[in-house]
Amino acid sequence: MCVFLAHEPLLVLLGARGVRAARDERATARRWVTYLGAMAIGLGVLATSRATEPVRRALLIPAALAVVLAAAILAGRERTIAGEMLSALTLASMCLPVGLAADVPDVTMVTCVLVYACGFVCATACVHAVITHGHQPPATATRSAAVAGIACAVGALVWLTTRGLVAPVAPWAAMPVCAAGGVLAILSPRATRLNAVGWVLVGSSLTTATILVVTLR
Repeated sequence: MCVFLAHEPLLVLLGARGVRAARDERATARRWVTYLGAMAIGLGVLATSRATEPVRRALLIPAALAVVLAAAILAGRERTIAGEMLSALTLASMCLPVGLAADVPDVTMVTCVLVYACGFVCATACVHAVITHGHQPPATATRSAAVAGIACAVGALVWLTTRGLVAPVAPWAAMPVCAAGGVLAILSPRATRLNAVGWVLVGSSLTTATILVVTLR
């Protein structure tokens, strides 16, 4: 959470939010990056020192993804579709050490990881399709690829369910985010409505969380 909150002031320091923000908000951004960075390191060291060996090994996965993501941010590639998908996978991968630390069944843990990974990656592709449509309409190929990606992701979850690798609820839990993304890709609302698009995806992700909590608890 500390690293997530430090993300925006870090972008200000790197100039990704414009010259004016970098000039006027630099002192505030530097202060927040310092405070949140120190808290993240302190809490991370504490958690790692108290964790079991399996949890420590599981932490290597989000840590490795975070290193690659940091490189993408420094290279100014974070806002590309690949960079945002990498962000989604990094966040979803945190379910692994958290699940192990909470001693939940492996199927439950893997279900949470894959549901959020599929949902967030699909949503990212659909939002980029909406943006592309706004800049270069009708962007039929990009929008079609996003919808096809949703079908493949849900199909993969169904296949994993039949193999017993994820819980039966997995495809249904991913559906709110995937369906919302698919509708957005098909309708392609105007760029002026991107804030509303964001809130739709927030609501659908909360619905996904509710489904997982109710069915897997």
